[in-house]
Amino acid sequence: MTEKYKKKSKKGVFIWIGIVACILVMIYAGYNIYIETREDAQGDGVYDSLQQVVVAKTPQGDTGNSGQTAGGTSLDVDIETLQQITGGAVAWIHSEGTVIDYPVMHGTDNSFYLTHLYDGTKNRVGSIFLDYRNAHDFSDQNSVLYGHHMKSGKMFASLEGYKKQSYYDEHRTLELYTQNANYRIDLVAGYVVDGAHGDLDFNYSDEERLLAFVNEAKGKSTFHSDVVVSGQDRLVTMVTCTYDYGDARYAVVGKLVPV
Repeated sequence: MTEKYKKKSKKGVFIWIGIVACILVMIYAGYNIYIETREDAQGDGVYDSLQQVVVAKTPQGDTGNSGQTAGGTSLDVDIETLQQITGGAVAWIHSEGTVIDYPVMHGTDNSFYLTHLYDGTKNRVGSIFLDYRNAHDFSDQNSVLYGHHMKSGKMFASLEGYKKQSYYDEHRTLELYTQNANYRIDLVAGYVVDGAHGDLDFNYSDEERLLAFVNEAKGKSTFHSDVVVSGQDRLVTMVTCTYDYGDARYAVVGKLVPV
């Protein structure tokens, strides 16, 4: 009788240990969700506040100093104020009809702005940033931008839409505003690349190599574009995570067109 009681007692202890462990796991998971939600909201607030200060949007047809977007609005970006506030911003990138409407940061490595907002606050949302090896004025043959694929749909998450032709047909261009010039980004290709297999090139030894890169990107592209690229054009490649496989990235290539 005593032996049977001991067995039941041990079984009860294991059950309670299991229950407590499950509760602790649930608390930990809930805490992580809370932290992520709080940081997402914080990041949204910081970028929204900055946008209100440095970006003015007016209906198409009004006079202004900047290029018009495809959706019928004109952006006037105060780059000087943007640089004063952020310290490290080199541009502003905008995609009409999407959430892409952010400063472009430029640091001394490719790690800091993965986990920090433009003001230096540590936050998982991070920033849109130009590869530190690129020239700050987008004078390289290929300027590479990075941004997170947030589950909330923010930052560069909407680039995933270019895996469908219909999305490209509705969003063929983006805009880039810099200190010296404003550009329309005419999209050329979007393709999945293995993030573990090295970096994209920024400059090419000759025009043929640049065109070879473009042709390879078009050959892998998830959408068809009629945009023609010459060996003298400058490109912007926007890179974000994708979930096709473990270390996959999605790269969207565009041609810079001064406006």
